[in-house]
Amino acid sequence: MMEIVEEANWPSVSVLVAARNEENNLKICLEALAAQMYSGEWEIWIGDDHSEDGTLAIVSDFCLGRTQFNFIQVPEAQTHVKGKALALGIMAEKAKGEILLVCDADMEMPKEWMKSMVAEMRKQKVDLINGSTTTRGENVFSILQGIDWLLPQGTFAWMSHLGISYTAMGNNMGISKKAYDSTGGYLKLPFSLTEDFELFKHSKENGYRLIHFYDSAVLGFSESEKSYSDWVNQHVRWMVGFIQLPFAQQLVFYIQLVFYPLFFLSIFLPNSSITIAIQALFFLKYLYECMLLIKLRRWHFLPFLPMYQLVWWPFYMLCLIRFHTSRSIIWKNRTWKK
Repeated sequence: MMEIVEEANWPSVSVLVAARNEENNLKICLEALAAQMYSGEWEIWIGDDHSEDGTLAIVSDFCLGRTQFNFIQVPEAQTHVKGKALALGIMAEKAKGEILLVCDADMEMPKEWMKSMVAEMRKQKVDLINGSTTTRGENVFSILQGIDWLLPQGTFAWMSHLGISYTAMGNNMGISKKAYDSTGGYLKLPFSLTEDFELFKHSKENGYRLIHFYDSAVLGFSESEKSYSDWVNQHVRWMVGFIQLPFAQQLVFYIQLVFYPLFFLSIFLPNSSITIAIQALFFLKYLYECMLLIKLRRWHFLPFLPMYQLVWWPFYMLCLIRFHTSRSIIWKNRTWKK
């Protein structure tokens, strides 16, 4: 865990939480935010996005007597902006903080999340930051999802320090109000199912830099998807942003798609310099992924890493096929046209 150097004059922070049908997770999220150790001024905004369960009752009850907590009911969309982007846009207009932190309503943040995110933004002199995210739960399915969250984030982290940034991650991110306002904000940006990527893209065009902070001090825990189909739908939505990346950045993913079957095929082929090289590369890749999990002390993930290697290729092939063949995307119990 990083050592935080105490600073004077901490900037004010506004945390934005868009919630839709989160009655099973929201209280955990809010209690974690209420326990934040931050020396500057801070406030929390929760936007209820037309929930059909007990989310609104939980929010209104939790905010009673807590002056730093505020909530709104998101109105019906009157413009091109809908869903989470609309909720975040309205809250951002009301927010008073110099820094906007965003987390999903199913996230549980460590006590030093707020302080660590702001301190790292100052240290690196950036206006956008991603925290790190994994999943709650100890069953095999949750752990596989947790590994799937962490491995790309670990790579994004060191690449971001080289000036190569892929995307913002809207469940655990921060942006200066200056950078946010430069884009026009969510209410002015083109609507996207990956609103975090849209904000990142326009901020980058305006000259603002993003880093990914891969550290246990900002490691948030997300609720895992409950079914395989929900997990696929989640990734199909993410691919809306992925296909907008420069092809050179997409190429890393496509190389992996080719590399996995080549490795498994090499096991059954006679030894040659090519098959030995492929197997050696896979072994080095495996060691690298072990190191990424160990860095965040996810020791109990390690025994499941071999299983993840078997799941990765068929899972992402299915996501890719689904993305290119489906006309709509299911997200938060809503169906959106692509």
